[in-house]
Amino acid sequence: MQSLVTAGLRLEPLVEAHADALYPMLIDPRQSTFLDHGPPASLAALRERCRRLESRRSADGSEHWLNWALILHEGAGGAIGFVQATVCPDGRAWIAYQLAHALWGRGLATEATQAMLEHLAVDWPVTQFMATVDRRNERSWRLLERLGFGRAHAQLARAMEVAPGDWLYLR
Repeated sequence: MQSLVTAGLRLEPLVEAHADALYPMLIDPRQSTFLDHGPPASLAALRERCRRLESRRSADGSEHWLNWALILHEGAGGAIGFVQATVCPDGRAWIAYQLAHALWGRGLATEATQAMLEHLAVDWPVTQFMATVDRRNERSWRLLERLGFGRAHAQLARAMEVAPGDWLYLR
């Protein structure tokens, strides 16, 4: 896995050391308003999760788990969010992103996600990108639409077992 660089960010392959900077962001209740899961149970639990993700592979080896911590170019500081992709053997990739609440509205999540998508399209065999988003999370579905994603039909979302209340987006 390689680092990616954008105008405002450096995307570093996620490692356990990023957990300390990510933890305060992830326990902010605003971060999990539209997620299917809550914040990490503890800093130790987040460190363990990051350590597991360092393998970059699912337990059975069939999926690639690609996760990048987002680091601002401006000033010194730790991770301010992450982007992630689960690359499946059939050429599809599930993507997700999360950015610290204090930085919402600056275009950084779009910038980071675009960099990840471009990297996956060029350097990985990804032919289709997929994401799910809570229908109430307008910021998130607008981000996906800016990046060229379109909402899938409800029938396809049901067939792919997307949670009720979520939309499936494809690109």
